[in-house]
Amino acid sequence: MEEGVEGRVLVAEDAGVLGVGGRDLSAEVGGRSTLAALAMLDADPATEQIVLISKPPAPKVADLVSGAVAGLDTPTVLGLLGPGQDDLTAVVAKAVGETHRWPEWPAPGPQQPRPGALRGLYSGGTLCDEAMVIASAALGPVRSNIPLQPTWALPPDLAAEGHLMIDFGDDSLTRGRPHPMIDTSLRAERMAAEARDPGTAVVLMDVVLGHGADPDPATTLAPAIDSARHVAAADGRDLAFVVALCGTTGDPQGLDRQAAALQAAGAHVFLSNANAARHAVALVEGQ
Repeated sequence: MEEGVEGRVLVAEDAGVLGVGGRDLSAEVGGRSTLAALAMLDADPATEQIVLISKPPAPKVADLVSGAVAGLDTPTVLGLLGPGQDDLTAVVAKAVGETHRWPEWPAPGPQQPRPGALRGLYSGGTLCDEAMVIASAALGPVRSNIPLQPTWALPPDLAAEGHLMIDFGDDSLTRGRPHPMIDTSLRAERMAAEARDPGTAVVLMDVVLGHGADPDPATTLAPAIDSARHVAAADGRDLAFVVALCGTTGDPQGLDRQAAALQAAGAHVFLSNANAARHAVALVEGQ
């Protein structure tokens, strides 16, 4: 890997990615594809380093994978999300051997503390999981449709008081409709609902760029952010939006153009999801 302009991290052209699916490290599957992929990569003399990233794994499967990694000849960095584990930004730092400055685009004007509930509206489970791990360590239980603990599960209507995060890419919300990386309408509707909820203080969300995603997500999300902030303001509240922008300078949507549009709508935009989550937590905590 190498560092690009303005601290962006660019993946070397000869890097390869193997996706094994979000359920592979579940107790039911037992990490079969992950273990096979590790063995294949380790046996390939062209592999110089392995980086393994996973949603929170089943504890026994995490131990199984960690044991397999310990027996590899190839240097391997583990990124198994979960309480007490490294976030994905820290995993990248370990992989490249140094800490990079992750770009951010601050919201216009000062962002004041906002006591109340943190609401996460995510298009995918991995970044949602990472944000929940970070937020729950500081704020306590975060309810979700993909809860970190069974007792934190949201009801079917996805409504509850207090802190919550929703993975709009979950199977139950994508049946018969495009994935939220492509179709932003469900999240835009929820943003409007959060704007009307006097308990909502901060909305945290991801925007994913790249092929297979909305060709211009800011054209719908930026107006939705602006509208939600005006609705809350009319009720005497200052609603904060924090965006984790997942993309690169090579994505067709234009990283800087998307960031600028979201920033102009009033959001504080981060290229690191972990940094975005910590900023959202700090706003709710009053720091």
